[in-house]
Amino acid sequence: MRGLLAVILTATASGALAQETGVLPPLITTYSIAVVVKEKCCDWQGEHVPVPDSADREALEKLRDRAYRNGIVLQLRLDGDRSLKIVDNTIVGESCEGYDGCRKHRLIGYWPKQHQYVVDADLWEGRDTYLVSARDGRLLRVGSPPLLSPSGEYAIGVDNSIAYPNEGSELIDLRKDPPTGIRLPSLSSCPWTKPQLWLRPDPRWLDDTRIIFEGSLDPVQFDPDVKHILRIVDGRPEWEC
Repeated sequence: MRGLLAVILTATASGALAQETGVLPPLITTYSIAVVVKEKCCDWQGEHVPVPDSADREALEKLRDRAYRNGIVLQLRLDGDRSLKIVDNTIVGESCEGYDGCRKHRLIGYWPKQHQYVVDADLWEGRDTYLVSARDGRLLRVGSPPLLSPSGEYAIGVDNSIAYPNEGSELIDLRKDPPTGIRLPSLSSCPWTKPQLWLRPDPRWLDDTRIIFEGSLDPVQFDPDVKHILRIVDGRPEWEC
């Protein structure tokens, strides 16, 4: 499998990256591969088949009828007796340490109402997260594992990494098929008491149209009394100043 993957990756090093909205497999990049196959998953497992020890074992246990892992291949059930196979690229065992092209895909969960899998990709530095349509395998790259709104019509994803503060933060509109990601507006759009370069790290839905970001920030650089509240107006995110 690794030899075949290496051949495919070498031959398609200029393939499209999964940064577009609603990318349909086959998706082949320099570092990972995702392909829709005519193969039903995963009724044949049954309760008697042990779930392999892996980072996504808990999710695989809960989704035995929808997901399966065979080593570096994560298989997800799609409509029409098809599957999406996503292949890890680690080269050296299970480690990503010191390898810039490493990608380890980990199933986080499944949203049945929205027909979306949530798949995280661990990198050597940082992470990617994808929403994967259970209908056709369509992929949407989002900034981080998203948090569903109470109604399930939206989700919020926040990436406050040191290198790229707020770069991966976005509102995801799940009313559409495929879903779309909308980058959050800059905090500078509000006249804060002190410059607000960083979001508070922990989002929480107050209701279907408002999200509060909680958690501590440096009180020397940020006003501890400032509340970061985002609201959705006509399907667009804006800060509540």
